[in-house]
Amino acid sequence: MAMVKDYILEGLCCPKCAVEIENMAAQIEGIRKSAVDFPSKRIAVEFDCDEREIFRAVADIASEVDENIIVKAI
Repeated sequence: MAMVKDYILEGLCCPKCAVEIENMAAQIEGIRKSAVDFPSKRIAVEFDCDEREIFRAVADIASEVDENIIVKAI
């Protein structure tokens, strides 16, 4: 059963980074869809695996794009 979870991307500074994070997240096994909303600095992720794995994967991606981005659960 798929779940949807939003995370805050604290420190997200530009739309280009938002698109890059969204595209990279969509390629992770277990993620069905991802969408970053730059104005609210949030990513919505639809997934069908362990939420802890998703959180770690999104955090890893965000830090690859910009080391100043911190992912926080809502």
